[in-house]
Amino acid sequence: MKNSDLFFFAVNDYIERLRLDLKSEKTITTYIEGLESFRSYLCGQMKKNIEKIRFSDIDDDIIRNFLKNLIESGHSLSTRNIKLISVKGYIRYCAEKDITLLPLQLKISKIKTKKVSAKKHNWISVTQVKLLLEQPSKNRTGIRDRFIMLILFSTGMRLNELLECRIDAVHLCGKDSYIYVKGKGNKERVVPITKETIDNIKAYLNLFHRNIDDNDFLIYTIHDGIRHKMSADNVQRIIKKYADMARRTDNDFPELHPHMLRHSYGAILYRNNMSKAEIAKLLGHEQESTTEIYVETDVDMIRDSLKQICKDDQEDLFASLSPDERMKLKGQSY
Repeated sequence: MKNSDLFFFAVNDYIERLRLDLKSEKTITTYIEGLESFRSYLCGQMKKNIEKIRFSDIDDDIIRNFLKNLIESGHSLSTRNIKLISVKGYIRYCAEKDITLLPLQLKISKIKTKKVSAKKHNWISVTQVKLLLEQPSKNRTGIRDRFIMLILFSTGMRLNELLECRIDAVHLCGKDSYIYVKGKGNKERVVPITKETIDNIKAYLNLFHRNIDDNDFLIYTIHDGIRHKMSADNVQRIIKKYADMARRTDNDFPELHPHMLRHSYGAILYRNNMSKAEIAKLLGHEQESTTEIYVETDVDMIRDSLKQICKDDQEDLFASLSPDERMKLKGQSY
């Protein structure tokens, strides 16, 4: 038996192909986990070691039974779809290298993913956002925490995009101000920011980046006197902390995570009658269909929805500054 007859023989080459296609490390990890789940199923069902499973052992019925097993194991529809996409992608890659596998690939391609309904309560209302932003204290740490939540909500950035954001990506130039974002697969996009968000960024920079180094992370922590990128776990703890505090006032306040603030941004754009193409562009979605639960935008429409939130937050930021700091900030341009 040739090595190339073994089903999992080309996994490493497939992973390298994903990297060449500029897939994010998170996406690659998800695909690996999908293949690992399929491997575990095959070994358990066939009672074979991984090195003995061949392409000839695989057919469309095996894939369908794998999906049924996932259902019985309590996996969600979206998880089952992801694992199916992982397996189909790997088989498609192998068929590109070996034409004798094309019949298998064609059969597998007929197994379709199922439509996932939009999750309920996957965003919070403007009122709830305002309540969330009222929770942090007016001290230095509270101002930082409030800024993190505000910038996630008012730009729709993914958490990792914010954590990777450096000072030189923030361009404050009046009504044409924007943040330059590097998203999934190193795809780049420009996110416009409103005057109110600009004012908050200036206040934040004045407190946390007085000696501006363009290469500094916008959001950072300090260890051993050195600035480091803040961890995702730290931001998640921050958001959970203030969501728990907000729940004392609003019993319906949901369990909150960073991505929900991004969804909330998308929901506001949708409610302001915006197009799928524009929302997809602003949120960095590869496919317009991913934007089904939101829909379109421009800066003027965002401004109306966010103005009061940002204004309230700006007043809190300025209130924390000394009179000299406030005067300096008012005359400062970036």
